[in-house]
Amino acid sequence: MRRILAFLLVFCVLIVPLPALAAQDVAASAQDVLEKLANGEFETVFAQCDPAMREALGSAEGLADVWAQLTGMLGALETVQASDAGAQGEFRLAAAQCAFENADALLTLAFDAQNRLASLALTQMQAHESGVDTDEGGYIEEEITLRAKEADATNGLLTLPEGEGPFPAVILVHGSGASDMDETAYANAPFRDLARGLARLGVASIRYDKYTYAHPELCQSADFTVDDEYTRDAVDAAALLAEDARIGDIYLLGHSQGAMLAPRIMRALQEGLGERLRGGVLLAGSPLHLWEIQYHQNLDVLSALSGEALEENRALVEAEAAKAAALAALPDEELLDETLFGLSAYYQADEMSVDAAQTAVELGLPLFIAQGAKDWQVRPADGIEAWQSALPEDFDATFRLYDDMNHMLADMAGEATGTATDYISAGAHVSEALIEDIAAWIGAR
Repeated sequence: MRRILAFLLVFCVLIVPLPALAAQDVAASAQDVLEKLANGEFETVFAQCDPAMREALGSAEGLADVWAQLTGMLGALETVQASDAGAQGEFRLAAAQCAFENADALLTLAFDAQNRLASLALTQMQAHESGVDTDEGGYIEEEITLRAKEADATNGLLTLPEGEGPFPAVILVHGSGASDMDETAYANAPFRDLARGLARLGVASIRYDKYTYAHPELCQSADFTVDDEYTRDAVDAAALLAEDARIGDIYLLGHSQGAMLAPRIMRALQEGLGERLRGGVLLAGSPLHLWEIQYHQNLDVLSALSGEALEENRALVEAEAAKAAALAALPDEELLDETLFGLSAYYQADEMSVDAAQTAVELGLPLFIAQGAKDWQVRPADGIEAWQSALPEDFDATFRLYDDMNHMLADMAGEATGTATDYISAGAHVSEALIEDIAAWIGAR
């Protein structure tokens, strides 16, 4: 998967166990690598990569292509300040706060015991604003803590409308990957926008740092599951809402993978909330399993290849897809040693154990299902159209497709590029039409 992996190197850290690099060396190593990349010394940096990364990149030219992707989005690198970020597995990580021409960004670099570069990831970014983004107010925010005083206590915010309650409330459930309570990604903060926008329209919300963001040290076990990553926090957030006299009916709002898992999570919430759980809002999600979305995303990448590279990578992608059918028959000890599309096969099998559409039907709770037509991460065919096909015609579901909205729920001008460039527009915010439609749907329950 040489070219596919080269593309993904910008967006995810790929870790293979090796002896750890001394902590005092990693910051200087990261600083040196990024300065050399900025100076175009791709041959030198390629020679400093570990074998797995060299194989993924293919050549110094492949590294140059990755750097071009990054600087094409962010502009030229201007300054770097790197620091030690601890260990992941047996790799040392460095966090590099970078000022680029068009944005500030956090890059994460991993090094093996021989001080070889093992991965380069764009972790966070904030586009430079072209003007002042004035907060309109019209809401109240209060700090909350999930599991206060416990080892895995997690910070969050309760956002309330002004005035008297009780207010309907939504529990905001993240998409894939580690992210903060605002679901900050590139220039977007979807959960911040949803929480404040809904509060102005009379709907409260609770949001929190995702478990994998707040407690990465607790997420390293091979038997880590969907419930560890998602359900525990949602259940604890629901308990806080249920105890608050200002809160009335409760809904779950899931984005991306959070929307894919929403029926499963709602089933767990119903045990504690009973009739107070009134429905779900599913944004940019899919009733398909996670591996199927990953498979389709890889097929999209393959469409840009040709010749020998296409055939080589197609064979690798199809080999991964062929693993999926066999997972259900594997014992846990084998699942723990396998991967599927880069994730633990144990995690993938756990996710595959619940059919989202079937679970939604069994719950019988109303759903608001929405997506943007410019979403290329979960295409409408896999998202809103798949939900429409999977749910019975008489099921209480409201469907909305927004012509200009992308996967981060922001309206964008022009055609989608199919790259993270779509997510770096300064001042990008969640579609006002979407927020208004969600509030109106909840208000009509």
